[in-house]
Amino acid sequence: MTRGIGESAIVEALPDAVVVAGAAVTTLGDTAFVFVLLLAAYWFLPARAATEPRRAAATLIATVTGALAVLTLLKVGFGLPRPPAAAAPATAPDWLPALLEPWFADATAADGFGFPSGHATGGAVTYLGLAAVLDRLGAPRRRLALGATGAAAVALSRVVIEVHYVVDIVAGAVLGTTLLVGGVALARGRLDGVVRLGGLDGTIRDRIARERRRLDPTRPFVAAAVVALLGVAVAVEARDPGSVVDASAALGTALGGAAGWRLCDGTEPPVWAPVGLTAAAVAGPLWVLALADVVHPVVGALLAFVATAIILATPRLSVRVDHRREASSSYSDSP
Repeated sequence: MTRGIGESAIVEALPDAVVVAGAAVTTLGDTAFVFVLLLAAYWFLPARAATEPRRAAATLIATVTGALAVLTLLKVGFGLPRPPAAAAPATAPDWLPALLEPWFADATAADGFGFPSGHATGGAVTYLGLAAVLDRLGAPRRRLALGATGAAAVALSRVVIEVHYVVDIVAGAVLGTTLLVGGVALARGRLDGVVRLGGLDGTIRDRIARERRRLDPTRPFVAAAVVALLGVAVAVEARDPGSVVDASAALGTALGGAAGWRLCDGTEPPVWAPVGLTAAAVAGPLWVLALADVVHPVVGALLAFVATAIILATPRLSVRVDHRREASSSYSDSP
């Protein structure tokens, strides 16, 4: 029994240019691309673009990590296949440069279970999340429209390249939106005790209430770790190696994120570029190895932990390096 609603016939009639465009757009929902995009927001997003740039970006990283864990559970749980066309790459058009053919082949083929769509889920969390985070850039409706357009484009691209059915991307979009709302709510926490502040000065009361409303990424990171641990157990029980790798990487990422965040207070300035490049050069390969299925899942989880801890702690490291630079400069300029 198929989940298709007749979309295959429509997709097969699409011009080659549309399929190539779909392959390009779908990379915007790739796990690596999403994490790099959110890493850049976490390190470099200025205060003029968002009210809580670092805390908000860390919350999105935690929520995407949780999404990876939830997807493992759902995909293994449902065990539904992808469209038959996903098993082999699409035929590259004659006009596509030979240099791009390996990329096109890789983008238009997929294995593993198909429901719900991971790209649609991650796209909703990422692009709707960024639209919400960038609350100092433009009108809310315009930001939301742009975020929804980006998420929808990524989701539809999966149908265009025939690696998902429409029902898969709809479920993924709903799941991603739900996880985004849940992740932010979890990071925001409850205003416990605010009702007991009535006897304080109004300014002090407002400041305390504001502090209690600040995003705390630790909570969604811990929640993601719990779900990822469950995902590891389910994937091992199902004897699905690919899902074990994904869940293990999610577990390490969640724990590493929680550990790294504890070294920051969320108010550090944008990361100094040389420090960021150095951190990326160290953490990037470790995290790629964790997802590449070339090491044991336990080792992969450890690599993901170290990589994410480095990434989340980099703002604090950047501040310390900058202070040392200033101190050294002052010393050298002294008579």
